[in-house]
Amino acid sequence: MEPIDKIHKVLNDFGMTGVKAADAMGIAYATFKSKNNPNNTRHSFNEKNHQDLISFIKKQAEKL
Repeated sequence: MEPIDKIHKVLNDFGMTGVKAADAMGIAYATFKSKNNPNNTRHSFNEKNHQDLISFIKKQAEKL
């Protein structure tokens, strides 16, 4: 599974918005939009973006 598919699955499963996901990955929202655009072949999500997103969710879950 490609990182973009993993990220979309996490976003759908947890109902996260693009703004919150960008914050969780440590990137600007404009960068998130660019990476999320299927017509943009120069930039795409990578495994680090996915791991940052997972780490953010785990930290939030520990607070509960």
